[in-house]
Amino acid sequence: LLPVPAAPFRIGVTGEFIDRRDGLDFQPDLDFDVQLRLPNIEQRLRIFITSVDLDESPRDASEDTELRAGLRYELRRYVNFDIGVKAEAPPVAFMSVRWAREYHLGRWDFYPLAKLFAETDESIGYAAATTFDHWSGGRLLRSSSFVKWRQDRDEMEWTQTLIHARARQIIVPDRYGSYLRASDIGHGWGLRLLASGENMHGASRYEASLFFKRPTTSRWLYWVVEPLVTWEREYAWRADPGIRIGLDALFWDLARNGKHR
Repeated sequence: LLPVPAAPFRIGVTGEFIDRRDGLDFQPDLDFDVQLRLPNIEQRLRIFITSVDLDESPRDASEDTELRAGLRYELRRYVNFDIGVKAEAPPVAFMSVRWAREYHLGRWDFYPLAKLFAETDESIGYAAATTFDHWSGGRLLRSSSFVKWRQDRDEMEWTQTLIHARARQIIVPDRYGSYLRASDIGHGWGLRLLASGENMHGASRYEASLFFKRPTTSRWLYWVVEPLVTWEREYAWRADPGIRIGLDALFWDLARNGKHR
């Protein structure tokens, strides 16, 4: 018999407060992700339940959280096939093929992603992303780019982030949006600049934020505070200040020390 691997479990709750001209805008956000590997299967099959979007984009807090459950099968090394249902009435089926891996190039780490996906209530689509991390004495400089396309929208949506942080601890990410949101940093602080657009004709949102994240004495519970300023086309590019406050609960050793090179 093979030993049963631990099941990574992560749940996060965040509240986003933005001071708009017409009043305070509050958006709650729930992140939930659990994976279970089945023992005694040569090519290990994984059961997962997650609130992460199928395209793995850095979800905005204003977007609805959708719970999905399914099976993940490793077709080849670095290539996974997912199939499952989204918790709606009636249930929505989905499937995806995902390729992602890590390259370590001296002081640089490179994380590419390519993904094809389809849902029965929407359409087929694809996502592609690249993240470059540069480490120097525990300091992290990151550039992360993400694009996605869906047939029903026929628009290329994109997000670009730049992050400069002091990272003492990294949370092992399973979904690519963690790189763009800097939510893979478990213990540290830093500056995050973000730009995103609904098509390739220009940006529809800019954001600048300063984030602080620390573990509590329990070491499995983390808190995060992130003051921010947003500029959005929908609100006539006004500078709207805000703050994100949240808790992140991790189980089964999902965190590791930051890199010192």
